[in-house]
Amino acid sequence: MKSRAERRARVAPAKVALPQQAALVAAIIVAIVVVYLPALRGDFVWDDFLLITGNPLLQNFPGLLEIWSGGRTADYFPLTNTVFWIEHHLFGANATGYHAVNILLQIANALLVWRLLKQLNIPGAWLAGLIFGIHPVHVASVAWISELKNLLAMLFALLSVLFFLKLDNQRLRNSVTAYSASLVFFALALLSKTQVVFLPFVLLLCAWWRDKKSAGTKTNQDLRSDAIRSWPFFALAIFLGLVTMWFQSRGIGEEEIVIGSLPRRFVNAAMAIWWYAGHLSAPVRLMAIYPNWRFDSPGVFEWLPLIALIGVVAALWHWRNRGTRGAFFAVACFIVALLPSLGLVRMAYVRSGTLVADHLQYFADVSLLALFCAGVAYAWNQRQRATKIATATIVTLLVGVMGTYAFDRAEVYRNEETLWQDNLSKNPDAWQAHIMMAQRRFKQERYAEAAYHAGRAAELKPELADIHNELGLAYCRLERFEDGIAEYRKALQLKEAKPSAARSAGVAKIRANLANALAITANHLSESATTVPEEAVRRYDEAIRQYEEALEIDPQQPAIHRNLGMLLAQLGRYDEAIPHLRATLQMVPNEPTARQLLDEIEARR
Repeated sequence: MKSRAERRARVAPAKVALPQQAALVAAIIVAIVVVYLPALRGDFVWDDFLLITGNPLLQNFPGLLEIWSGGRTADYFPLTNTVFWIEHHLFGANATGYHAVNILLQIANALLVWRLLKQLNIPGAWLAGLIFGIHPVHVASVAWISELKNLLAMLFALLSVLFFLKLDNQRLRNSVTAYSASLVFFALALLSKTQVVFLPFVLLLCAWWRDKKSAGTKTNQDLRSDAIRSWPFFALAIFLGLVTMWFQSRGIGEEEIVIGSLPRRFVNAAMAIWWYAGHLSAPVRLMAIYPNWRFDSPGVFEWLPLIALIGVVAALWHWRNRGTRGAFFAVACFIVALLPSLGLVRMAYVRSGTLVADHLQYFADVSLLALFCAGVAYAWNQRQRATKIATATIVTLLVGVMGTYAFDRAEVYRNEETLWQDNLSKNPDAWQAHIMMAQRRFKQERYAEAAYHAGRAAELKPELADIHNELGLAYCRLERFEDGIAEYRKALQLKEAKPSAARSAGVAKIRANLANALAITANHLSESATTVPEEAVRRYDEAIRQYEEALEIDPQQPAIHRNLGMLLAQLGRYDEAIPHLRATLQMVPNEPTARQLLDEIEARR
């Protein structure tokens, strides 16, 4: 019987001349750089403010320690956050440096895709690396700084697979080194983003493909050997997968995230797989947030995608020895890589109401791209000159169109304005886009537009208290105080309905906003009256109570102390006002309003 090493022997491909090899590498690099030139001029968007520009853990060395302890992070991606920490100290608030790192990682990943497919002896490997590098769907993973986690995890995952495929029982030392490197790189991938928990299955599929490709038969001993080698990978995946689920559960808290019944989850998962395959094949109308999915009980016809998917996989497996082995390998890897992001368990990414996103398919696309490019290579190798010309023409046009669209998509990620305007033009019911636009318009002091977007977000996602608070702020800037007060009360009601949020800093801010609005409306009621109206007194009393309750939750808020002190002084309650004004000055020594008012009170006394 032939040894495993002998059965893996393949006919060595013709060596490519060094200048030609360098030209192929340069072509991938140049293509990716050109496509992502707009990203270099891009700003921070969306989650970038939470993860980078507004992340206190990036400021100092203790923050780096907290990144690894996970005490204040929404997810446990410590390696990604460590790179953010380094980038923050290198680039500060200059987004160009962050974008440059992402682009360099995308170049490395495209070259590694080429190298991996070549090692698996899959035709068209270079073309697959090129398309992977410039595919429009992948713009979300490159032009969006926060998705550094995708790029890092992909880099280490590809290295893990490459080293795993170098294992050779007849050279024990090299085999141990390659195995150790593969396991370490997998751990680094998981610490970058745990979506790569699927990788142990891909390793087994790659080993199966390589052995079948070279020998046609795989012994039970080989199967046992692969299983033994893979179990530490599965152990790591299970452990860090559970850690991530715990972090997600902690971050989600009591927020309602609907994923549907078990039948609905399986139906949606199948539809998502077909959806991702379709977007990879025809990347049109790409956007940051796609329209909502259904999470109710599935209808009869909604089972068809799942039935069709099972049928396709079963047919490819059944005829694997009659020419469908490559297709089965590609489809199996694609499905396995998507499993962690198909909504089978409750995860934060489903909170937007949609089950799919461009960046969630980044890891899965390699296998289907490899299948397509193998088909291109087969057509190119046909003897007919017309076939070669047609193949070259179609592929050139395809690559050109994809590169052009990817360039345009990178331009969309330039800033918040371009990103959310593009999204709302294609999906006007994206509540996250509306709330981001509301916040942007509020900062621009375009309060009518801020109220519109916050109002739409409140209609689409009425259960989120922060949206009602944002709407209340916009209404009050428009002097629609009664509407603003009503929104603040809704926000408080939603927050206090959840025990975990009832005493949060967010509640303190909402109470302070409500108190501000009550005090202002009470002043309006009192302006033209000879005596303070009863309604104004009631509002003053409630405003004081709201301020005090806010300070009980978060006593280190100088603005709340100042506003409460001002209101108490206005009502002639100077002894009560003085401690709050002094507290304000202890926290902000140069606060002018508190200093002036305190001096006036003390001078009067």
